[in-house]
Amino acid sequence: MIETTTGIDSIFTSIASKYEQLNSILTFNIDKSWRKKAINLCQLKAGDTVLDLCCGTGQMVEYACKIVGKNAQVIGLDFNDAMINEAHKKLKKPLKGYTYQIMKGNVLELPFSDHSFDCITIAFGIRNIKDKRKVLSEMYRVVKPGGNVICLELSKPEMPIIKNIYAIYFNHLLPIIGYVGTQDRTAYYYLRNSVNGFMKKNELKQEFDAVGFQNTDYISLTFGVASIHYGKK
Repeated sequence: MIETTTGIDSIFTSIASKYEQLNSILTFNIDKSWRKKAINLCQLKAGDTVLDLCCGTGQMVEYACKIVGKNAQVIGLDFNDAMINEAHKKLKKPLKGYTYQIMKGNVLELPFSDHSFDCITIAFGIRNIKDKRKVLSEMYRVVKPGGNVICLELSKPEMPIIKNIYAIYFNHLLPIIGYVGTQDRTAYYYLRNSVNGFMKKNELKQEFDAVGFQNTDYISLTFGVASIHYGKK
């Protein structure tokens, strides 16, 4: 499912307990506003069914539940046991009484019937998946006709001045900060390398187009250091 699956699994296991805290530090707490903007683009309404892929500690699941209500089905799917355990612990109190599920699964073989969800989200996950078209195809399969698919991901800024500042921070400072927080330098070197090797924003849009999504486009966030791609079935 993911390049060098065992290695990536161990990386996420090592940072699971501090994942949200470090994301806030490394992004100067902007990551939460990115996630909320992505959820708003879903155009959810009460009762909608939602699937969040690579759900991690469940942040997108929590945001979705608060919009669709206690009786709507929201599912978070991840491949990493430590992240799933963190999600269960984190969501138990804020989502008490809500109908949600955190489950282990393979994003390339989603265990759901065709046309099952009103919206599907994936935040900071598609970059880690080798076969991006396959996961997008699976998302297309299980989203309902007229449903939305939203992808939030880190990206590289294109403005020269911002690009240079970003390169210094992301390539040199971020791994150091990550190491101080987790004592695991590997995880944040992996983050740096995976973002540097990730496809351009217009290339990911083309992948959305290729699997059949309509009205595809993307929004650049915070000078281009992140982006939200979206499409409709």
